[in-house]
Amino acid sequence: MSEAVEEPCIVIKKMSGEELAKISPVPGRVGELKQLIFEAVCMPVALQKLLHEDGSAVCADDEVLEKNNQAMTLIQDETPLWYWDSRSMLNLDIDGEIIKCERLDKDYVNVITKEPVAAGLHYFQFHLHHYADEQWCGLTPDPNMAGSEHGKAIPSKNGYMYYTGRGEGALEACGSRLKKAEHVGRSGNIIGMLVDCDYGAAAFDLNGNLQGACEIPKNTPLWVLTHVDTQRDHIELRKPSLQDAPPVNLEALQGALLDVSQGTAMSRSY
Repeated sequence: MSEAVEEPCIVIKKMSGEELAKISPVPGRVGELKQLIFEAVCMPVALQKLLHEDGSAVCADDEVLEKNNQAMTLIQDETPLWYWDSRSMLNLDIDGEIIKCERLDKDYVNVITKEPVAAGLHYFQFHLHHYADEQWCGLTPDPNMAGSEHGKAIPSKNGYMYYTGRGEGALEACGSRLKKAEHVGRSGNIIGMLVDCDYGAAAFDLNGNLQGACEIPKNTPLWVLTHVDTQRDHIELRKPSLQDAPPVNLEALQGALLDVSQGTAMSRSY
């Protein structure tokens, strides 16, 4: 009897050389391989960069894979978590993490990131270089909140937000005002947001001063969102290391959280 021939496989490794997974049989293209890697190690497809073990170029999704034993290096690229999605945003100037609004021709526009967060701990900073009226910064579970339609005017009706205010700020979520927060000055301020997707909590700070922490859905895709409404608005989103998050934010996540069902209902439409 002839011995069974083993199917060729692809060994997926970290940069360190540590083996993460073996994929067999070898799929037809890199895009298909990324989906199999997601199923094996739960890394979102959009965050995956693959390189052949003996190469330095990132593989394109439509690259055809040879049907032989081989190894590839997997790199996690988190830029889609904090780069703004510029698709259909023709009236804004978006360059990666930066939004400028000199060509804004709408009353307002909500902009979301390219990809959501859904697991783990993440720290974001909204650098408000300037805003001229009011702004919301936070999270939404609905990518359709991007845009300028009338029903999207108050993004905290379908999200978890820091509202900069017109004289008084607030933490708002799911159509309710949860608590007062510091008013955000027009220029040079930073709203921080520490998100724990596994525990289901988000803590907001202004220039390092804690403003409060609220419940969010656990292990649910959440897009970072900002709302701009004047041509002078200029915002930059950053994703520093967790070590840069104010310690009080982490403490707030572990303490009593604002219950989004106990806030004051918002009647405002715009």
